[in-house]
Amino acid sequence: MQIIWNGLSCFEIITNTSEGEVTLVTDPYDNATGLRFPKTIEANAVLVTHDEEDANNLSAVTGSPKVIDMPGEFEVRNVFMFGVDAPLKREVKTKRVANCLFRIESEGIHIAHLGSLDRALTDKELMELENIDVVMVPVGGGRVLSPKLAAEVIAQIEPRVVIPMTYELPNVKESLQPLSAFLKEMPGVRREELNKYKVARKDLPEEDMLIVVLNK
Repeated sequence: MQIIWNGLSCFEIITNTSEGEVTLVTDPYDNATGLRFPKTIEANAVLVTHDEEDANNLSAVTGSPKVIDMPGEFEVRNVFMFGVDAPLKREVKTKRVANCLFRIESEGIHIAHLGSLDRALTDKELMELENIDVVMVPVGGGRVLSPKLAAEVIAQIEPRVVIPMTYELPNVKESLQPLSAFLKEMPGVRREELNKYKVARKDLPEEDMLIVVLNK
């Protein structure tokens, strides 16, 4: 499996199944965010965690992908995805903003993508995220988890690998905290900086947690 980060909460997850190579894209963003979305992304499925400009630019992804933007169980070419309803603490016009957490299972690896989560997980949500190997967690504060709260959510989930997302980057218009603020909340945790994360089940850390910092 390969995991590539395109900034904010957008990842490409490329996995091999009995039906060949499958590409998932999460949260394709609009250029209005200040980042330029890649022009060459083709996918079999697009997972949209929340309906805002940093995640809902479906027209940017080619290949007639299946769009998954709600809670429920889904399967695309032997990749299994589970959407978990997790409304945000943040409100717009007195209504809590909708957010979907996704659990993705392929190659024996369990991934969780937390979307734009801005609060601790409930017991019910945690039950849906049992035995997670890799978690993609927003850490930049503002409309998403603060660095401190992100560390608390990671402690709730107890994953083997943490991939931080939605933090300060050059040209991003929204005010987010830098990655360094999150890393200060995770003292002593081993980390690697990579252009892409290639992982097989047998390569996952057995004892210690690993923070994988992906370059955009």
